[in-house]
Amino acid sequence: MAYLIMFYILGVRELFLFNIFSVAFYVTLQIIIALGKSGPKFLYLALIEIIIHAAVATHFLGWQPDFAMFFILIIPATFLTYTQRIYIPFIISGVSMGLFLYYKITMDYNAEVKYIFDDNSIIKAIQIMNAVIGVFVMLTGGVSNIFIREYKEFQIVEQRETFRDLASKDPLTHLFNRRAMNEHIRAIRRDCPPRSQYVIGIGDIDNFKRINDTYGHDVGDKVLVYVSNQFINFIPEGGYAARWGGEEFLFVIPNASIEKGVAFTDKIHKMLRSHVFEIDDVEFGVTMTFGVSKGIPVDKIDNVITTADKRLYKGKNNGKNHTEFTD
Repeated sequence: MAYLIMFYILGVRELFLFNIFSVAFYVTLQIIIALGKSGPKFLYLALIEIIIHAAVATHFLGWQPDFAMFFILIIPATFLTYTQRIYIPFIISGVSMGLFLYYKITMDYNAEVKYIFDDNSIIKAIQIMNAVIGVFVMLTGGVSNIFIREYKEFQIVEQRETFRDLASKDPLTHLFNRRAMNEHIRAIRRDCPPRSQYVIGIGDIDNFKRINDTYGHDVGDKVLVYVSNQFINFIPEGGYAARWGGEEFLFVIPNASIEKGVAFTDKIHKMLRSHVFEIDDVEFGVTMTFGVSKGIPVDKIDNVITTADKRLYKGKNNGKNHTEFTD
């Protein structure tokens, strides 16, 4: 806008018209950015506009007003702008340097140009304005680069977290999947103090096949989600819960006695016994059976899980809807 006013006052018609375009261009750019669309391509468009502006101004006003300095200032700004296409800064910098050399070779300091200002104060004013705007361009390029890089890094971290969740979480219940749970169990076993113990429990929804056959798999999924939420709500701090397979769930609690594991399953039992599922005009309840075992760092994980699994099936054979924690 400053250039638009200045060239209007000085009567430089071509640059006045060009700056009308420039103002419209930057206003449009601001609107696009305000709408949430951003990226290095918009910064590169702005840099290209500056190069063209410098070329047109040098052509009509010559070297004295120092518009040619923008050809040099643009070069570091192009490399400060974040882009995955590394060749773009080289192309823009090459064009800018080429124009600088072209005008340097073909136009001397006192070359005849269309607009010549005899008043030295006008030249000085233009030079000062160009210096201020040049510094502003450099600062804007640097700050924009910082924000874009930070935003890109944030996107990468967020994407990495999303992929990690997809790889480690069951998509229906949002509990850990079997692979991720095995990693957590190994980590707990590895990090446990030598004389400590941990608790592993396996729970199975009673008569789940009948629920699916009677009410459909959509209802079965709702039951799985509700049960999973109870694990998420009640698992003690430091513990982990996973969908072990189908309607089977596994939990592990580090630095805990077997009584703490049983207390956790009792909370699940209590919530399930008090909850009624309503499907159309039909109401039904759900129960679970658990097998719980303890382990110490020297125990093989598979043996601890197998013990919990045997106790689970012992519970199934002994009437279901309770927790078995002894052989």
